[in-house]
Amino acid sequence: MSHVPGSQPASHGADLGWLYRQDTSESQVVAGGEPQTLLLPMPTAPPPQSAARGPVIILIVVLLCLTVGAVAGMVLLLQSDPRAAASGAPAASNGSHASVGKSVTPTWAKVGCQAPQTTDDAGHPVYYEPEQMFDAKLNTAWRCNGDGIRQVIIFTLPAQTTIDEVALVNGYAKIDPTSGAKRYWEYRRITEVTWTFANGSTFEQSLQDGVTTPQKLNIAAQPGDTVTLTINASSKPGSTARGRNAVLISEVSFSQP
Repeated sequence: MSHVPGSQPASHGADLGWLYRQDTSESQVVAGGEPQTLLLPMPTAPPPQSAARGPVIILIVVLLCLTVGAVAGMVLLLQSDPRAAASGAPAASNGSHASVGKSVTPTWAKVGCQAPQTTDDAGHPVYYEPEQMFDAKLNTAWRCNGDGIRQVIIFTLPAQTTIDEVALVNGYAKIDPTSGAKRYWEYRRITEVTWTFANGSTFEQSLQDGVTTPQKLNIAAQPGDTVTLTINASSKPGSTARGRNAVLISEVSFSQP
């Protein structure tokens, strides 16, 4: 069968022609004496990579970027608000906001009533000075015999003070060191007071019976160096024992913004 140089043999078919290429470097001579061009297989192209791999890689990169962004945002939030890293800020028992200010200690307290000295179960003397309302000790207290209603206590604060939180323990939180007796329930407990500030602003506070820790009242910031506490109501004595008809305040505290 004769072959025309430069063309592909018909026996391979038109659809297989791409598999061969013409070798131009050298021709072979066949028995008939005619030169014949050698056909060599065409190099096979590498198989195309899967088209589905590209979108998967893009999706993974996007998810990683979103995760890194979320972590970075959380770190910035915690740094900008140190309170968020805390186990939880204490909620106020009353008022519209929780104070996070610093404590203010009165320099003096004026009272119109003070019970005389008594003794504890071991015979040790017990005193009831007004200064014991801000000595940071729950086992000491100011005391006034009777129901205490309309009794007024005036606290003097450092100059240029602004107060946005007040608090008090509304009874005698002491536990007798000798007998272990809990004095809170033996006496009266204060159930309602009024706080009056130097600018004339007043705030009512209702107190829960049975709470032996400071009960807080958060208020709008009030300037001034004096705060007046007026007792409006108290409970009945918890004991009929002699000397238990009295009101006591174990602790009073103030905070400024």
